[in-house]
Amino acid sequence: METQGAHAQTLGVIKVGLLNGLRRGPGGEVKPIVLLGKGRLVGFAAPFGQPSMLSLVTITPTRVCEVDVQAIREIAMHHPPFQQALYKSITDFMGCMGDWSHLLRQESYLTKVCVALHLIAAEEGNQSFRIPSHTELANVLGARRETIARHIALLIETGLFRKIDRWHGVLTTPDCSSLSGRAVE
Repeated sequence: METQGAHAQTLGVIKVGLLNGLRRGPGGEVKPIVLLGKGRLVGFAAPFGQPSMLSLVTITPTRVCEVDVQAIREIAMHHPPFQQALYKSITDFMGCMGDWSHLLRQESYLTKVCVALHLIAAEEGNQSFRIPSHTELANVLGARRETIARHIALLIETGLFRKIDRWHGVLTTPDCSSLSGRAVE
């Protein structure tokens, strides 16, 4: 959907789905750093003439509403309500990045998986959501697929998460605070 360093030609809003935000680091290695969902902007640097700061790849069925960036520059950027909405979306994105950064500093993978599921639910705007593949979650969390599967099973066992079907689940608590002090790896 977007390539780091490229100049996007459209500004889009994610209507449905989940995208993996990848970033190339100073050493050239590309790593997943965030998952973005409904309501997030795709190409938000484009109206300012700046290159994309992330590469975005869809990981669940996704639909994005896009508008040509030239039309935005000529028409919408001159209107304060549009500017305010754009600035708010960028600020929300920065908060999301901070949340994912904080998640990666959790001590246990059980807490990391729990917090990741809560962040995904927040991106989807619902406690019930489509679960990304274990491989996608493992890539974002710096773990193995088996580690993710084991910790999702533990969350189900402890009653913090319930699977609806193979691809969907629902969170049963508002946060992961009941896991504090629990060190399962």
